[in-house]
Amino acid sequence: MEHLVLQATLRDKATKGALNKSRSEGKIPAVVYGGGKPAQNIFVYSVEYEKILKSITESTIITLDLEGKKLNAFVKDHQRDPIEKDFLHVDFLEVQAGKKLHARVQIKLTGIPQGVRDGGILENPAHDIEVECDPSVLPERIVVDISTMGVNEPLHVRDLPQMEAVKVLSSPDMVIAIVKFVRQEVEEVAAPEAAEAAEGEAGEAAAEGEAAEGGEAKTAPAAEAKA
Repeated sequence: MEHLVLQATLRDKATKGALNKSRSEGKIPAVVYGGGKPAQNIFVYSVEYEKILKSITESTIITLDLEGKKLNAFVKDHQRDPIEKDFLHVDFLEVQAGKKLHARVQIKLTGIPQGVRDGGILENPAHDIEVECDPSVLPERIVVDISTMGVNEPLHVRDLPQMEAVKVLSSPDMVIAIVKFVRQEVEEVAAPEAAEAAEGEAGEAAAEGEAAEGGEAKTAPAAEAKA
């Protein structure tokens, strides 16, 4: 993936009305902080931001071209209008070259597991891992081919491809994906329970029938004696 560049301009503090006017002109109020420097208030352009947002992950580093000054940063957060869905604000976290950072890297699974082809169901409990590295070697995502994965053969963090100069902080035993015969297990457990329940109901019905017959036999002689 090519390096992404986002044009930005400095902005002064403004009233709510002025900011809304800027938004109507296609500008998004934003702030860039980190890097050991004071936060800077900026504008980015909604058309450009919407475009890059479709192709970035939490660990994608983009370049903010701030009136000719280049800043490398993550998209840390953004807010949208709940009704109009327009962008209201964006937070950027600047990163410094040569200074290690902590980040979460997305895991992308590819291929159809053999276990799924055999009737199993793929479970994917973890979608990313935490790493520590220099910004220059931070991967945007980790791609793993799971087409050979069989049933009950979990993919752990320790099974992921090795990444040079990247330290994985997540537990090596954490499960990324596994294929299980979930439905079959549920059916196998449910069938004995249903049979036991049916047998229990039949036994209770038989006991109630016997009790009823015994009660009639005992009351009949008493009625004859009184007569």
